[in-house]
Amino acid sequence: MRVSRNIFGLAALFTVSMPVLAGEPFPITGSAKLAADAVCRSLAVVDMEPAGSNSPAERTGVLKTRDGSKLFDNLAIRCLEEAKARPDGCAFAGTCIRTDGDGDKLFTTCQGPEGGDIALPGGTGKFKDLTGKETWSAADAPGNTSSLFAFTLAYDVIWAAKAN
Repeated sequence: MRVSRNIFGLAALFTVSMPVLAGEPFPITGSAKLAADAVCRSLAVVDMEPAGSNSPAERTGVLKTRDGSKLFDNLAIRCLEEAKARPDGCAFAGTCIRTDGDGDKLFTTCQGPEGGDIALPGGTGKFKDLTGKETWSAADAPGNTSSLFAFTLAYDVIWAAKAN
């Protein structure tokens, strides 16, 4: 009897606490500063010697906020990307899914040089009507190899969402 009351008491505590844990409401427009620690694993490399290389990769990581906002904090990241390294520079193209603790997904796409723009075309759940863009930069971790490398990405994001 005592155990069942404790279980019901804990369940009631979690139920009452849910709105606090759910976070702040999603604003219609805004901006945020984000960072992601990520690991990239090369899936294959096509080495064209002096002409450069192409390499698809899978990137995983965790997105955190740098400015204290909670809207994009602690999202899991999974991406498929292609890097094109040429003597005159590198270009990237990729698609990512960022998933929050509620299971809501935010989609991103990028195409262009290192440090280019990232599009936010929408998502699911609270991110369904969100659009915007990010700019990014990367800082490589020491000890990287051509097939497995880690880095920290910094993002500045601006978004707008349809009013419901």
